[in-house]
Amino acid sequence: MAIKQVLKFVTILILGFVLTGFTLLWKKPSEKTTEVTREELLDHLYGGWVGMMIGGLEGLPHEFKYNEEPRSSLPDFPFLPDGARSDDDNDFELTHLFFMDKENILKLPYTRIVEIWKANMNTGLWVANKNARDLMDKGIIPPATGSVENNKAASYNLSGQFCTEAYGMISPGMPKTAADIGIYYAHISVSGEPVQAAQFWTTLIGLNSLSKDPVEQVINEALGAVDPNSAMAEVVKDAINEYHNNPLDWKSSRQAIYRKWIVERKWNGNSTPSNGAMVILALLYGNGDFYKTLQYAMALGLDADCNAATAGAVLGANIGFKKIGSLPGFNMPDNFKNKTRPQLPAEMKISEQVELLLRVCEKVILENGGKKITLKGKTGYRIRLQKPGIIDVFTE
Repeated sequence: MAIKQVLKFVTILILGFVLTGFTLLWKKPSEKTTEVTREELLDHLYGGWVGMMIGGLEGLPHEFKYNEEPRSSLPDFPFLPDGARSDDDNDFELTHLFFMDKENILKLPYTRIVEIWKANMNTGLWVANKNARDLMDKGIIPPATGSVENNKAASYNLSGQFCTEAYGMISPGMPKTAADIGIYYAHISVSGEPVQAAQFWTTLIGLNSLSKDPVEQVINEALGAVDPNSAMAEVVKDAINEYHNNPLDWKSSRQAIYRKWIVERKWNGNSTPSNGAMVILALLYGNGDFYKTLQYAMALGLDADCNAATAGAVLGANIGFKKIGSLPGFNMPDNFKNKTRPQLPAEMKISEQVELLLRVCEKVILENGGKKITLKGKTGYRIRLQKPGIIDVFTE
């Protein structure tokens, strides 16, 4: 009798485990995915990359020209009629991507980054990036080169924004991965608030690449990647509020941001909060119009070339290159001249750079649970979608 009772108990226990397992399997939420052809993905990457270069290079004449007040009117600009060239708004990321592709690794070891920087980053770098490079000559390696204790510009510098956009491009629909890669490379030169900016912009670009939602909705979603105690979280909300307070008066919105964040809060014109707000304003007032968005980014002032580059990356990754290339006056040739980074080719086709981005992007997709598939009779990808999340908690 005792044996029968034991057997009965064991049977009930086993059945309980089995039923529990089935229940958990039944309740497990299905993972969301999206599918995109190689051609479509390439167009989004091309749009983001070209948008970033047009904004950065055409924005140079406006860099720090409008500080206390914005420009009196929106400026016209061509679309790089002589092609693109190396500049710190594109060549830091290009250098990292070049070696990420060549060495088949998404996060180059920091010791390897020191080797790459010593060989390539000897001209065309300023402020926190220049400080980081100098620290490498003293035997200091990242992330210590981006610590506040070693790098006097690390706590505010805009490299947390303008040196990270491409990591969002190569992570379409994968905002958490975008932020993770962006933070890793941002820590070469910055820490604290600029890392919150890196978290935000990479997330926004990763989300917006495949989104069909209005940009304001995507901006609010991207705030899920930012520590709510950070200045970055507050300034993004301020920019959105000012836009709604003054939907037809971009100058008033700009001045409200300037008074609070530069005059009162003492963030300088090279900081991530003050410039981040300008990009948000440009995206909102531009309302999906690529040309107008870049016009606003340039006219709003401060570090205008960097801001136009970021705005161009956010919107370009969404609308794609075909739409940018069909805009009136677009006559940008497919060439890029490199005069700053010796280990990269002296001349490259922009289309070849985008193919490089696609190879790295494919690695990101596959390493994050995605698959290469056949879609509509063409090569495509199934991307495992992610939700934004805070990776780097804000610390003073």
